[in-house]
Amino acid sequence: MARTALLLVNPSAGGGRAKRKANLVFDYLVKSGWSVELDESSDLADLQNKVRSCNQEVLVLLAGDGSLRAAAEELVRHQKPTLLAPLPAGRGNDFCSALGISKNLNQALLNLCTSAEVVAIDVLSINKDLVALGSISIGLDATAGAIAHSLQMSKTLKSKLLKGAPLYVYAALKALRSWQTAPVQVSVDEGAFEDLGIWLYVVSNSGIFGGGMKISPNSGLTDGVFEIIQVGEVSKFDFLKTLPKVFKGTHLTHPKLSMRTAYKLEISSSKNLSVFADGDPITDLPISIGILNSALKVLK
Repeated sequence: MARTALLLVNPSAGGGRAKRKANLVFDYLVKSGWSVELDESSDLADLQNKVRSCNQEVLVLLAGDGSLRAAAEELVRHQKPTLLAPLPAGRGNDFCSALGISKNLNQALLNLCTSAEVVAIDVLSINKDLVALGSISIGLDATAGAIAHSLQMSKTLKSKLLKGAPLYVYAALKALRSWQTAPVQVSVDEGAFEDLGIWLYVVSNSGIFGGGMKISPNSGLTDGVFEIIQVGEVSKFDFLKTLPKVFKGTHLTHPKLSMRTAYKLEISSSKNLSVFADGDPITDLPISIGILNSALKVLK
């Protein structure tokens, strides 16, 4: 089906992979009968401005999870009818994986142009003005996210070699060296606040994070709720032993892990704790998290 589209590229995504593949994607869409405008932005604020100005039927985004989150935030915030069509071009591509979009760019393009369907998915709201697609992280995972994010921005040889799951594992191991249990206060579904000591606290919408880790295998993008995965204090050896299980989703029986579904969460801390959403830093505690049902239309 021929469509009008804005092909928006983050040239720095995937260590420059998105920039290298931009013309290939543009040519493929045009040859498939699409009317396409090509643009690029590596600055998220500028990217959001371009999304706000988009008047095409489809926003094809060749970028990583952070750019996808920023674009979705703008579409949801302004209730734009534009369909979001993500293509795998980042280091992790967790959102594409959650949607069942092939990590092979050529296959993803073929599917987009021949058999894609429109699906309305839920998104996570943060303080009523920010949005997350896949997950929100606090604690050790957020610290690991900060390390991974810093490495991605460094453009060193190590940053080029590490991507996806290996990047997250490297960052988690580095974060583990100095991590200590963090005190938080949480209220779930408007209940009473509870004091907790956490190592890991993840709010999951898609079930996948960290370059393919199945943190919450039963999560769904259309079920109207999110999952809270909480890990209390564990030994570093136990953490390292359990970490590989997350890639298969077989970690849920760990005695220090608890998981529940929810529709609203408030969380604060006496410590200065950062909040990461879809791999990027977005704010600090305290925050309020909700679920926006069927708020974003994607073409997959």
